[in-house]
Formats: sequence, structure tokens, C-alpha cells
Amino acid sequence: MRYVKAITRIILIISVLVIIIWAIVAVPKHQCESITVAPHTQNESLVLGQADVERLLTADSIAILGMPMKDIDVAAITRLLSSNPYVEKVNFIHFSGRRLVVDYTLRNIILHVYSQDGDQYFVDDHGCLLPYTSKMQDDLAIANGHIHQHYKQGDTARGRLGEMVNIANTLQKDEFCQAQFRQIYLNEHNQIELVPSVGSHVVVFGNDENIQEKLENLKLVYKEGLSRKGFDTYAQLDVRFKNRVIAKRK
Repeated sequence: MRYVKAITRIILIISVLVIIIWAIVAVPKHQCESITVAPHTQNESLVLGQADVERLLTADSIAILGMPMKDIDVAAITRLLSSNPYVEKVNFIHFSGRRLVVDYTLRNIILHVYSQDGDQYFVDDHGCLLPYTSKMQDDLAIANGHIHQHYKQGDTARGRLGEMVNIANTLQKDEFCQAQFRQIYLNEHNQIELVPSVGSHVVVFGNDENIQEKLENLKLVYKEGLSRKGFDTYAQLDVRFKNRVIAKRK
């Protein structure tokens, strides 16, 4: 009986080894039958999806379908996607059966910029400039006014535009502020203003110093003042000074 168990164990081990060797030798020879992309995004719009990735691969002459799996250049696919401005990170590329799976994370786009000269582009939450695409249909906050920085691939927001990105990031963390301030404007005096969704006034914000404190002061004015007097009572609210909101009547 002891010998029978030993022989059975040996047969099982040999069977497993045969399967492993077969997988190592035979599977790479299988041809790739399909490709599936798995994008991760915080935006509602998908700026780089299945059809876009397939077009990029074709344009770069990277063959996938019908190719033996061992001949598919995974490193080249990784480099191609990593160089795309909308891609923040390529997570992994692997085979699932006879299907190639490409998993990547897209940049979190938070701002739609219109420069003074009519150029338009997007900015992500890290301040990276991204080219305009009509695929982006999210209701993004708008940055406009006397902005002179133009889009350049690989560039980041500088100066006042960088400060506007910081403000936009903070606005997104507060439900009220995100809904109330959908436009960030750079005026002719190089001061940042917030344009409210409700009310005909403007908020002179100045710069990105003490953002949270300025917003808390603003929320207090809205709650205890404008909610009773009316959102069109004042022409301007100035929050540039510490612990003060200066209201200017129309």
C-alpha cells in the first residue's frame, strides 16, 4: 500500500511538471486573438479608451492580433502608452488566455484653461498641461483671463496659473465651494478672482496663500450675510486680508 501511494505521488508530480513545461513551451506559441484595455479614471469622460489605444498601436506599427504571444513587444507598448500625455501610469500588461490585457491610469483632469490669446488646454491635479480634446465632456472648472502660458507637451502650470491649479484642487474638496465657484479668473492686475455660480459679485482671491482660510471666511459670509441680504447685494467680496472679508456694494 505504501508503494502504491508513493507511485501515485510520483505520477502526480510528473503530471504537474508536464503541464508546466507544456505551458512554458506551447502557450507562447499561441496567437493573440484580442486586446482589452482597462483604463482607470477619476473623470466621467474617457479621453483614452479601447479604440484610441488600438489606433496608437497601429500608428506605431506594433502588431498584436494574430501574433505569437512571445513575439508581442510588451516593452514597446508600455513606452508608447507612457509617452501619451493623458496617461499617468501604465499599471501592467499581461496575457489572459489568448487575450492581451492593458491596464493603465489616466490623469485626473480638473481645469479647462483658456489663455488670453485664445489657446485652450487642460490641466490635471498635479499641474501637468494636457492637450485639448473634445472627448473631455466633464463640467470642469474654467481658468481664463490674462493667462499667457500656452500649451506645451510635458510642461507644468507656472506662476499664477500654478496658483489657480492649487485653488481648483482645494475647491474640489469642498462640496459647496466646488458648486459655487466654477470659474477662476486672472484679472488685469495679476490678481486671481473667483466667479460665483450664484450671485453677480466677484470674489477677489489674490493668490494661493491661505486658501482654506479664505474659503472658510467666504462660506461664513454666504451663510450669515448673503443668505439673508441676497447674493446680488454686493459687487465684490475681497478675501485677500487675514480674517477679513471686505464687501463692496454695487
